[in-house]
Amino acid sequence: MRIWGLSDTHLSFAHPKPMDIFGEHWRDHPDKIARACAAVVEPDDLLLMPGDLSWAMKRHEATLDLEWLAALPGIKILSKGNHDYWWDSDKPLGFDGLHDTPFISADGRVGVAGTRGWTSSTPQMSDEERKQCGKIVAREVSRLTKRLAAIEACPIKIALIHYPPIDEFADLLTSAGVSTLLYGHLHLTTSDNVPPEEWHGIKSICVACDRIDFRPRLIATV
Repeated sequence: MRIWGLSDTHLSFAHPKPMDIFGEHWRDHPDKIARACAAVVEPDDLLLMPGDLSWAMKRHEATLDLEWLAALPGIKILSKGNHDYWWDSDKPLGFDGLHDTPFISADGRVGVAGTRGWTSSTPQMSDEERKQCGKIVAREVSRLTKRLAAIEACPIKIALIHYPPIDEFADLLTSAGVSTLLYGHLHLTTSDNVPPEEWHGIKSICVACDRIDFRPRLIATV
């Protein structure tokens, strides 16, 4: 079994939002992703997708996008991104052909736990903004804690966090024995640099689709 990663598909089949406004490389990006996945992902492979999957605001508006994701090859495991307003963070995904986390592979070897994540507070924030930021981070850490507990027995643990990892997650992830962390959010047009792939002893990989040429990245073979 191989494990692949790809995120930030930003689909909008119900109410089209052309992504090429962010650059010509985004033109027809769903076709690029579908062709690339079909070329390498096998039915029993895991395809991990950490967020920003659909522009839809409501669940019923996301149906076409979710059907498209479900039709991709492999076992698709999703977590929420900051633009996935259609997905209630504390409710199961509940869509045929797609899985959310916690997820455990059929052989029990691989466990996947995910959450949206958030950013750290900065000195530029007001006291109220820092307080609110701290509350959001604490909530995200709590969610991930519960999901990691559900995969405790798995020898291979992978975390999905849509935002780049911040130090507030480090103790939790290392103590839980997470070996690999996948995230997205950082597009080619962002001013932020992609952090090194070694983070607190964890392999930390950005799989935002435009960063990886709209092709799933091979994460591991197990």
